[in-house]
Amino acid sequence: MTTSSRPDAGAPAAVSEPEPAPPAPDEILGAKLAALIRLKLDVSVTHLYSRGVRRHMRAALRAGATRDEVLAVVKLSTVIGIHALAVGMPILNQELAYARMPAEPAISARPTPVCDALRRDGNFNPDWEAIHEAAPDWLEGFLATGLGIWRDGVLPPLWIELLCIAGDAALTHMYTPGTRRHIRAALALGAEREQIRAVLEIVGRQSRDAYEASLPVLDDVCAL
Repeated sequence: MTTSSRPDAGAPAAVSEPEPAPPAPDEILGAKLAALIRLKLDVSVTHLYSRGVRRHMRAALRAGATRDEVLAVVKLSTVIGIHALAVGMPILNQELAYARMPAEPAISARPTPVCDALRRDGNFNPDWEAIHEAAPDWLEGFLATGLGIWRDGVLPPLWIELLCIAGDAALTHMYTPGTRRHIRAALALGAEREQIRAVLEIVGRQSRDAYEASLPVLDDVCAL
């Protein structure tokens, strides 16, 4: 009778250690920031999921957030209104050109110190150029209101960028230019890859709201 020449013949198969589970977003970002990011998604004008708004406000407050910090997230969720014009105005200009109706730049009725300062500092978003040409007064007023969120110091600048990544990448918004711009800004402020990935993982889980919103309704309808 011959025996196997393999040295491990008859030996039990080696059992590999299970791979450790990757850290959850809350472990990477901290409970407070993670709750604020979830709030940012649900309070956005593109979602307005009131059940989630209440839950994540409570979670943020339990994690140590102040009323001002929660309110800052709500305010931050209003600034995406500028995206309607950032997307729409270039399209309008193109269609006017196709129709042989050249766009006429508007003349500002008053000074635009906020826009001027942003240009001077190199912070004027190129996506705003078409808005500035057509509606400089509107853009000035909008930026004067919105920029206070960045300047009042309630939230750290890096947190604001991470929140903006969530808002622009949200399943109900998916604004690619803003997502890229805020990822770049977050990296410039020292964000780690894992932090940005954790934000995007939270965004990906936004789809679970479909179950939470619809299953109680389904149960009610089936009970009729």
